[in-house]
Amino acid sequence: MNKKIGFISSIIITCMVAIFLICLIVSLIIKNAFTENLSFGVCTILSWAWVAVTCVYSCYVKKEHSATAKIAIATAIIYSTLVSIVYFTQLTTVLYKSVDEKILQAFSFTVAGSWLFNIDLLGYGLLSISTFFVGLPLQPQNKIDKALKLLLMLHGMFFVCMFVPILPLPSTNQGIGGTIALICWCLFFLPICILSTLHFKNLKNVENLNTNQ
Repeated sequence: MNKKIGFISSIIITCMVAIFLICLIVSLIIKNAFTENLSFGVCTILSWAWVAVTCVYSCYVKKEHSATAKIAIATAIIYSTLVSIVYFTQLTTVLYKSVDEKILQAFSFTVAGSWLFNIDLLGYGLLSISTFFVGLPLQPQNKIDKALKLLLMLHGMFFVCMFVPILPLPSTNQGIGGTIALICWCLFFLPICILSTLHFKNLKNVENLNTNQ
């Protein structure tokens, strides 16, 4: 069952990142509310599925790596909670403009430097930490696992994004720069999702090295 959950969850995050990437590319050509709201929805589902993926990875770590597995799960849960609040707010309060205009500006994700925009960056910084601690105890069994471990740990470098709102950087018009940055992130993270799917597909039905045993 653990293997099946990991496989299905990995397929879900692969699909979600792929759809998000398509929405970003479309947004470079034409701005429309549908793809923007769709991207909010798929990123929410992505965060839930990633929590499931980290839980399954934790089932196959050795006892001496139990702390890393727990850190990966904990940071994944915080990441999912933060971005779920951000995107659910966009799909409800912001979409239907159910609050005062000034409050709406603070809630709007599309405004760079806004409160929820910064919370979103914090969330993805925690996702990066989660991927690092998923990759750290991973024991490669083949070339796929070796590539997966490397990408998971390299993705940990993206944790710096959470510090961007703290730095005294000059305010600029985000333009397409932010969209291009997200496209680059998708192109980096998508292989991680695909390799995770292959990892669980090829995983032997061995007894879990559950840290509680």
